[in-house]
Amino acid sequence: MTGGSRGIGAATATTLAGLGADVVLTYRSSLDEAKAVAAACEEKGVKATVLRADLDAADGAEELVTAVRERVDHLDVVVSNACASYPRVPLAGMDPTALGDKVRNDVVLLHRLTTAFVPAMRERGYGRLVVISSGSSWGPTAPGLAAHGVTKAALEGYVRYAADEFGAGGVTVNGLALGFVLTDASSVVPQPARDALANATPAGRLGTPQDIADAVSLLARPESEWINGATLPVTGGLNYPLNLSRVRGH
Repeated sequence: MTGGSRGIGAATATTLAGLGADVVLTYRSSLDEAKAVAAACEEKGVKATVLRADLDAADGAEELVTAVRERVDHLDVVVSNACASYPRVPLAGMDPTALGDKVRNDVVLLHRLTTAFVPAMRERGYGRLVVISSGSSWGPTAPGLAAHGVTKAALEGYVRYAADEFGAGGVTVNGLALGFVLTDASSVVPQPARDALANATPAGRLGTPQDIADAVSLLARPESEWINGATLPVTGGLNYPLNLSRVRGH
């Protein structure tokens, strides 16, 4: 579980632990929070391992894969949740190198996770790779989030190709395109805009980390074998693209 110290990652780690899975979770700077999540997992009777990973660094993905291999015999489920930080600037003002770095870092991380662990999953006859994406991959959601949307679109393209190449013999590769979820990252959105989004969502509310964790656990189960190469919308019914610049209060 990359990015497992809080929010979606923390909820997913504890949910999978509740299903009986030993958990390896990563963090970048929140060691105390990561330890708390690991403790919550172990309370469910499983083993939890905490690893630091700086995935913004050029060699961060490679170091993470090496660290996991040193500590774990094999992985049945890999959840790619962590991502690089995205500059919130308009495309016209975005440094081309910075944009390329963000896309490359996230895609390289996913590629390293895939090539490191999915072939071994195929040999064992079971594996689940779940990639956390966003509805912003389908079109504009808010001003200045082009780097985020472009990167998520690239990840979803990778999911389709990885499923085609690796998705056989009990292995699946899927993504989740998230709607607006209440996390630390989304706390910068003004309350009036949140209210407008909740009203526009057929479910009548915004998402929670547990909503996403439940969707991940669905794809992680043996019964999900026929779901492969898909990016499932987990939005409460909210349709994308949705440009928040047109939502009053944003």
